[in-house]
Amino acid sequence: MPLVISSQPAGPRFSITAEAEMPTIVVTATLQNQPMPSGAAPIYEWSATLAFDGSSPATSATFGGGRSTQHSRIAPQVSANASWRIPFTEVRGGMLTVQVILRAGGTEQRAQATWTIAGTNPTGTAIRAFANGIGANRAVFRKKMRQESSLQQFRTPGNWPKYSSDGLGGVGLCQLTRPAPTADQTWSWKENVRGGWALYLEKERIARAYPRNVRSGERFRNLVTAWNRARTAQGLPALPVELPDYTPEQLELDTLRGFNGYANGLHEYRVRLDNGALFVTVDSSGQRGFAEWERVPVAARGTVGDPNYVENVLAQSDF
Repeated sequence: MPLVISSQPAGPRFSITAEAEMPTIVVTATLQNQPMPSGAAPIYEWSATLAFDGSSPATSATFGGGRSTQHSRIAPQVSANASWRIPFTEVRGGMLTVQVILRAGGTEQRAQATWTIAGTNPTGTAIRAFANGIGANRAVFRKKMRQESSLQQFRTPGNWPKYSSDGLGGVGLCQLTRPAPTADQTWSWKENVRGGWALYLEKERIARAYPRNVRSGERFRNLVTAWNRARTAQGLPALPVELPDYTPEQLELDTLRGFNGYANGLHEYRVRLDNGALFVTVDSSGQRGFAEWERVPVAARGTVGDPNYVENVLAQSDF
């Protein structure tokens, strides 16, 4: 083909940087074994697309079947310049297809080149620094990332997005699954961490509200009523029963359970019972009763999700 496209740096593979920035790619059109037609200055019409399909070569990704992303329209260039710096505006990977049309001396020549853009995993130091910078400076959040992804945004050796093996489409450092990860969260580890932290805070809000919701629920009121009925049958006065808010540790563990999805509708804690009746401690004044929280045993968690998720996260090393 007389007209060919070359790149600087040379392809056929480019990488998003470890800082989650797009590579700088300059493409050049060159006529080979043929002089430039005489006449008016040549005009080069450049265009490019960048798309990822996790189910098709050459971008097929482990567990990535059906996942796809697309760079928004890349602004074309029409000029007398035989070179073009591709103006990426989003962090994306996949198949980069570049086309050029050369018009000179009343003739037209076309060329096309296809390369790949994959990812680069950040260091643990970089992840921690970025997380701290957005306020995500909790050890449990860092441990959660290690548990979720082994600190990989991209699965090696191909460095395509690291999708979850459960087929649910979770991706990246935080294995964002629901809501479905965006293209930014798929290709930028920074956006993945940002999304993971937002999800963590959302689950923390849910966990914080859980004791209040249980206290106001019919089941807890019925348990208190049954407990007081048993007291009055023994000639003891009925008492108000309080169920406390979570301690900071309980809040943290229930938040972790929420990040894993509260499988089977179970939180990390439940109201403690004794042979089916509410377990209550009466204070020294004899005027108030206090119910308690207990952790849901692993054996009672069913088979959906990871019954040991919280303990698995806590066992991870910080970084």
